[in-house]
Amino acid sequence: MSAIAFIHGHAHTPQVWRAVADHLPPAWAVVAPDLFAVARVGSSSEARREAMVAQINRDLALMGLAEPVVVVAEGLGAIPAIQYAAEHPGRVAGIFLSGPKLALSRAEAMRLRVAEKIRRADAASASDKQVAAYLSGLVGLDEHAVAERLEVARIAVVGEKDRGGTKGATALKAAGWEHDVVLQAEPDWYAYAPSAFAARVTQFAART
Repeated sequence: MSAIAFIHGHAHTPQVWRAVADHLPPAWAVVAPDLFAVARVGSSSEARREAMVAQINRDLALMGLAEPVVVVAEGLGAIPAIQYAAEHPGRVAGIFLSGPKLALSRAEAMRLRVAEKIRRADAASASDKQVAAYLSGLVGLDEHAVAERLEVARIAVVGEKDRGGTKGATALKAAGWEHDVVLQAEPDWYAYAPSAFAARVTQFAART
């Protein structure tokens, strides 16, 4: 049996992973922590990132999972996902990042918040308050160096039409990560093509 920990980014709630999970093998264990709940915990970005890492750890503990998990994250979810893998290498079998964003400046956070205000919402979309909390919690962080040092199985996948994610995925490729491009895919392809996304995760997990 495999175990998957899904880490959401700033734009969607953990609910976005339900359709992906439905296309995984039925015996697999799945957890999707809600990081919005802890996005404002702490007085610094580093403290808030640690709160997110702790939330991931708590949810995995509640599941009673004894085996290492494959951590799957999208967008800015790469930041807590990478940090979790760095702090708990024995609990991570591999890390699968989609359209990873490895750093967040204040200007980029403002741009992303505006973009979410004008994007058409769906059932799994985060509220403006949630988006603001998530973005402000990660401003100033940069995971490039930490990502380079990870020794678990690791892959960065990016949609062909995902300009923002391409930058992070290319940086990870240069750091020795496995890299793949999903042709014609948008940044949120995990949301509108859950079966295809699940197939990629399944293939990766089988190799860890």
